[in-house]
Amino acid sequence: MKNYNIFLVFTLFVFIALLPVKHVNAQYCDRFHETSACRLSNDGSFKPYGQSKSAMIEIKKTFEYKLVLYGEKDFKIGICTEDGFGPVHFKIINARSKEVLYDNIIDDYIESVGFTNDFTQSVIIEITVLAEDVEPEEAYDTRACVGVNILWRKAPEIGF
Repeated sequence: MKNYNIFLVFTLFVFIALLPVKHVNAQYCDRFHETSACRLSNDGSFKPYGQSKSAMIEIKKTFEYKLVLYGEKDFKIGICTEDGFGPVHFKIINARSKEVLYDNIIDDYIESVGFTNDFTQSVIIEITVLAEDVEPEEAYDTRACVGVNILWRKAPEIGF
C-alpha cells in the first residue's frame, strides 16, 4: 500500500509538471520592462528612468499610467507586451491640458518613441493591448504583461 501511495503522488506531480503554461505569473510582470522583450536601443548615453513600470492588464481595455517627465532631457519610451498579444496602442498625453503629444497609431503602432522634453510636465500614457490574434478561451487569455520602459539622458547642447 505504501508503494502505491508513493506511485500515486509521483504520477500526480508528473501530470502537473506536464500541463501547458498559458502565461507568465504576476510576479514576472513586476519586472517585465527589464526583459529582452522590452529592450530599447541604447548607445550607452541613456540611463534607465526610475518611473519605468510593468503590470498585468486586460486586453482591449485602456489603462492610464501617470508620470512626471523632467525638462531639458531626452527620453526614449518603449511599450511592450508578451509575444502574440500585439499590437499595443499608446498615447502620450499632457496631464494638465489633455493635449495628445504623441499617438503611435500614426506610426503603425510602433513600440517606442524618442523625444526631447523641454520643460517638466506630468503626462499620462494611455495603453491598450489590442491583441488582434488572440481569441480568449479562458480568463488567462484576457490578460497580458505590459512593460513601460523609459530611458533618459541630459539633452545635449545643439546649435551654433
